[in-house]
Amino acid sequence: MSTAMSTATGTATGTGGTVCSAGPAETARREALVTGEAVLLDLRPASFAMRILSFAIDGLASLALFVGGIWSLAMLARSASLDEGYLAAGSVLITAFALLGIPVLAETVSGGRSLGRWAVGTRVVRDDGGPVHVRQSILRAVSALFEIWTVSGMLALAIALVDARSRRLGDLLAGTFVLQERLRTPAPTRVEVPGHLTAWARGADVGRLPPTLLQEIRTFLARSSSLHARSRRDLALDLVQQVVPSVSPPPPPGTDPEAFLQAVLAERSRRDEELLRSRRERELELARQVGTLPFSS
Repeated sequence: MSTAMSTATGTATGTGGTVCSAGPAETARREALVTGEAVLLDLRPASFAMRILSFAIDGLASLALFVGGIWSLAMLARSASLDEGYLAAGSVLITAFALLGIPVLAETVSGGRSLGRWAVGTRVVRDDGGPVHVRQSILRAVSALFEIWTVSGMLALAIALVDARSRRLGDLLAGTFVLQERLRTPAPTRVEVPGHLTAWARGADVGRLPPTLLQEIRTFLARSSSLHARSRRDLALDLVQQVVPSVSPPPPPGTDPEAFLQAVLAERSRRDEELLRSRRERELELARQVGTLPFSS
């Protein structure tokens, strides 16, 4: 076995068979959240650029409503000969509706979305992943008057740049963040067992690998070609250290780490497909038997 593969295998199967601590592969995960019902949520906060774009769209819409409302008020005042008091009150109401009412109403009715968020595929949620409440939407809108409209967005920009979730002050106060819902996912590609590992893979025990580790392997293999050579090697060895304790027997001597990971993933996927296919066939057979006499009506 090559030096790299031997080192990874030796580290993974050390005293007590414990798996080494997670390395770079762990840090590449999306942000995970476990709800009170023990459901694992895989969340991706919206990037700062997406938030800027969505706010620009929402800001233009609010500005258009504001200008249209003021113009309509001016026309009404001219035709009805309203005094300045009515004009001032109407202007305040239109401003409050454009800057506060529209954002709160949009988030409440659409479940955390707005025109801009709908366009870029984002949504406001609570820190626990649940839908926002009306009070949280009000707090975010009121905060936006100060951190965005009053100071031209400089305060929101400064806070979002240093926050891991690109949250602004209103999000921090309300306990919310903007979630990226619409993601560009590449077309799935089928992983095959390398030819020289076919015989080993057919007889290897790969059924103990946890689904989360299999997903990490799949993600790594999909983007390995775009990684720097050093990072690619470190990530591969880190995954090997986690995989080897759950695979028996070990791969043949001289096996490349990436080839080993590819063989493990491909063989496990093939067996899972066969299991699902056999279950489906049994379900269809049972359904056919139930549909025949003496069970049929």
